[in-house]
Amino acid sequence: MRVVGATVALVLALVGSLVDGPAAVAQTAASPLWLTVEETESLVRRIDYEGMPRAEAERIGPAGAARLVEMLADPAERTHHARVLLALGTCGAPGALEAIRAWAASAPRAGELDRARFRAWQMLPHALGRLASHDPRAVEELVARFDAGPPAWTFRHFRGNRLQRLERRAAVSALGESDRPEAARALEGLMRRGLDPELADHVRAARAAMAVPTTGGTR
Repeated sequence: MRVVGATVALVLALVGSLVDGPAAVAQTAASPLWLTVEETESLVRRIDYEGMPRAEAERIGPAGAARLVEMLADPAERTHHARVLLALGTCGAPGALEAIRAWAASAPRAGELDRARFRAWQMLPHALGRLASHDPRAVEELVARFDAGPPAWTFRHFRGNRLQRLERRAAVSALGESDRPEAARALEGLMRRGLDPELADHVRAARAAMAVPTTGGTR
């Protein structure tokens, strides 16, 4: 109950900061550019077979982002949590990282996940990769997810080290897609570790595909 209460308090604080904070005031002047709350909800509830349109998600404003934070904390909306995470990361609203962290912290300690939660877990690194272009702290979060131990929960035949491998590969891909200097340095740091050959190749490929010049820290 203490964890749930803390999560609810965090959500209320984040919603308040998104709607009433300085960023909201700054964006109000350009309000015709931003999606309405209804349009934001429609974006995350609908099915896009070619993926969520990035340009549309980038138009989510303070009010829409506040609604997404509420949806992310609502178990009844778990079917849409994967797209909510991606939308928050793409729009880069203030408080998005805290909302994403709160969702990740609410994961069950053990047991079998349902499909919606597993899909959202798979989307989490990609949401952080999108967010990194707005908030460099997301790079640190991706590295932390790479370094995390294997989850104790399961989803069908996914468990233990297999889940950890999926998370690590996704974190590396997200770092590479972010094209931030911090992400480039993080990948170069991973390249110096004693990773297994397949994962090491994935890290090198992600770094090579980035537009950010090498820092000269690797050979």
